[in-house]
Amino acid sequence: MMIAAALSALPLVSHAADDQDVIRNTFAARFPQVKINTIDQSGVQGIYQVETSSGELLYVSADSKFVFTGDLLNIGGAQTVNVSENHRSAKRLDALNNLQDTDLVVYPATEDEKGEVLVFTDTSCGYCRKFHTEIKAMNDLGITVKYVAWPRYGLQSPAGQTMVNVWCAEDREAAMTKAKSNETVSAPAGKVCEQNTIQDQINLGHQIGVRGTPAVFSKDGRQLGGYMKAGQLAQQLGLQ
Repeated sequence: MMIAAALSALPLVSHAADDQDVIRNTFAARFPQVKINTIDQSGVQGIYQVETSSGELLYVSADSKFVFTGDLLNIGGAQTVNVSENHRSAKRLDALNNLQDTDLVVYPATEDEKGEVLVFTDTSCGYCRKFHTEIKAMNDLGITVKYVAWPRYGLQSPAGQTMVNVWCAEDREAAMTKAKSNETVSAPAGKVCEQNTIQDQINLGHQIGVRGTPAVFSKDGRQLGGYMKAGQLAQQLGLQ
């Protein structure tokens, strides 16, 4: 991590009274490539939570001499609370709520819906294909699965262009199943397929911290994990 590589030489570069100014000035001097979005109280006296433009969370002492990486856990109550993940979930929720079903590939629950997940997927990803074989079982358990496009190597990669064709298809669900079976999915004859939706979803994935596929998120913004079987997903959602 580029932050960790320079932690041993962090100086105090500002005498400003305001702690946030001290932190911003130190980062500007030591890590000019890191852009700070927000600085907030962390809940720990003398420690601030710093969110970078990439979505990374850091914890910094008020004098900016110490930087901590990793999640902040609150073990003061009856249950351990992941303070960092709660913050990320809230940020993700705002972003994910802007997704519309018309821009996704949706596999609805077979009968009464008991849960819903958003899954960032790549048609060329082996674990995404394994995940896809569990879709029917997930639907039968009352889980609606909504796919978000996230070709790992970008829009212009072979998988990216396949996903453009999937999103362009009249029956996206059938086209996605075909692509996940390693079959060719061509653009509909005579139709120009727009690519902005796929690029927007790639950008969204980067914004909320997607690093690989499949990346499974609950409706409340929690990242549930990657590949899992239908029963495991039902457990994650509290359905079993």
